[in-house]
Amino acid sequence: MIWYVVCHSTTIMLNIRTAERNRLVPNRIRTVEMNEANPHRVFAYCHDSVGIGHLSRTLAISERITQNFPASTFLIVTGTPYAALFDQQPRVDYIKLPALAKGEDRKYCGKYLNVSPEEVVTCREALIKSTVEHFHPDTILIDKAPLGVCRELVESIRWARLHRPNTRIIFGMRDIEDSPEATIAQWGRAEVSTMLEECFDEVWVYGMEDLFDVVKEYKLSSTVAAKTRYMGYVSRKVCNHRPKAEKQDPTVLVTVGGGTDGEFVLRCYLSEAAKRVRALGGRSVIVGGPDLPKSVGRALKEQASTVDGVTWIDFEPCVGCRIRESSLVVTMGGYNTLCTIAQHQKRAIVVPRIYPRMEQAIRARLWEKRGAVSVVDPTTMSPSSVLADRVCEMLAEGDAPTNPRLNLQGLDQVTARFAHFLGEGVSRATAVRV
Repeated sequence: MIWYVVCHSTTIMLNIRTAERNRLVPNRIRTVEMNEANPHRVFAYCHDSVGIGHLSRTLAISERITQNFPASTFLIVTGTPYAALFDQQPRVDYIKLPALAKGEDRKYCGKYLNVSPEEVVTCREALIKSTVEHFHPDTILIDKAPLGVCRELVESIRWARLHRPNTRIIFGMRDIEDSPEATIAQWGRAEVSTMLEECFDEVWVYGMEDLFDVVKEYKLSSTVAAKTRYMGYVSRKVCNHRPKAEKQDPTVLVTVGGGTDGEFVLRCYLSEAAKRVRALGGRSVIVGGPDLPKSVGRALKEQASTVDGVTWIDFEPCVGCRIRESSLVVTMGGYNTLCTIAQHQKRAIVVPRIYPRMEQAIRARLWEKRGAVSVVDPTTMSPSSVLADRVCEMLAEGDAPTNPRLNLQGLDQVTARFAHFLGEGVSRATAVRV
């Protein structure tokens, strides 16, 4: 049993003696001065080699926390080149690392720099470690990859654990990483479980235990299980942007996230479904994504221009706007896209990626069982025809809202954890049992 005592409105006494604290940290009382001059500092590491989903989730968290707790500030460290495309948030800044990409051999290399992969990773590792040392974070929140790309976070985590023992180190993972077999093997090779046991204070799963129990599926140790919290799904707040277009014909939105491997879905849709949607009096809006290969994007954009009723968009910084205005969404099944679809209670057809990870396919099937989406198997004999038939069937049914039966309160749970860290909502000079 742990008791937290607030002795002053600006001074929070946090007893960090918990069963989850790793063995490197002695028991002690920590004093945190909460004011604008000394804000609660969050170092947020954002996995960045493919797509924009991890950045979107990190921005959603930083936006909520800085709004709810003005005496807090986020420094996001990421290599994605797309951070500047999103609206700047108060008390949130970012450090741009050299970008990484996966080559044809599925190994990491520099996305832009003409230097060796080892040099790029070494440079990133040094920038990260220097930032951790000089930013003095109260919380380190690591998204998706607990050890970073190519283990680039390991030295920084160990340094923080040794020299900043009061800093909370949190791993925030999406609901599903990959198939259990693949994840267990990958984490075993990288010694992820050992690091989670020794150096992390909490593991936040942005999903639902009764939908996919990561502790059970990935055979995590009892030590890691004790640190694990299921937060629910995380999505950005509903925007208040003006409508992109006047509501006229039924609209099918086709979006493939960052677009890195979205060519298959886009070609399937344009080859048959787009024409049939127009024949039914509907229209299509296609978002290619910033990482859609340029040559592929040009060819698909040209193909789209030959189909009546199709609008092509290279990049949409607020996909939520488009989803909100659509009658039906066709997508690949990425985490953030599905969360936004469920948030707006829109019907969706998912054609999931199955290589190199099974994450999207597993999620899509689980969500289908909850009535949240309809899945088209990309390996079917004629995916274009199956997709077109499904689109027409669902358009004919109208655009009644869905009831996905999913916990979409992830941001609320994350906020509650930060409130716990900061002592917000605790009455002055009272003790609270947690």
